[in-house]
Amino acid sequence: MTQDDTKTPGALPGVLAAADPESDDFGGPAGLIDEARWMVWLERAVGILPAAILLAMMALTFVNVFMRYLFRQPISGAFELMSYMLGLMVFLSLVLVAARSEHVRISVLDGLLPDWFRRARAVLVNLILAAASFGLGWRMWLYGVRLESWGEKTQMYGLPTGLLAKIMALCTLICAVLFILLALKVMLRRDALNQVEN
Repeated sequence: MTQDDTKTPGALPGVLAAADPESDDFGGPAGLIDEARWMVWLERAVGILPAAILLAMMALTFVNVFMRYLFRQPISGAFELMSYMLGLMVFLSLVLVAARSEHVRISVLDGLLPDWFRRARAVLVNLILAAASFGLGWRMWLYGVRLESWGEKTQMYGLPTGLLAKIMALCTLICAVLFILLALKVMLRRDALNQVEN
């Protein structure tokens, strides 16, 4: 099969087709991610870090269980490492969730609602999410600064908790910007509603 055989009929060159809903391919358009190839590759590049952290967590869990039950010698500080990696993974993944507008929503009545109402609701919800994310991110940043000023570190490996709080805050602030961009996309593009509320 050649590369041209995989394209959707009528698709423009350099543009990826929408992902098949039955497949596990997440490269289709959703939220802020359009069909442009560079957006899909950027999304995949951003997803590499949380995926690598998840892989490291699985490997650590496997080795820790293996060491505990076979040699009666578990990895010291494994829980501390897992907690640190979990915080990183969740907040780095949150950026992808916001960019794709894949937060939890209930769409039971969407078929009965007019488009103008759904559009206004999407704008309002994204602006509320942006305000909440900005407030949370700002407070976490201040908390991270305070932890750094105290020299706070984890007990076993001395990992800086202030840095972790700042990374989490930065991810949350990026989400606030993405929610504002989603609201603007719905306001400025009439065809963007179904992509934002996928």
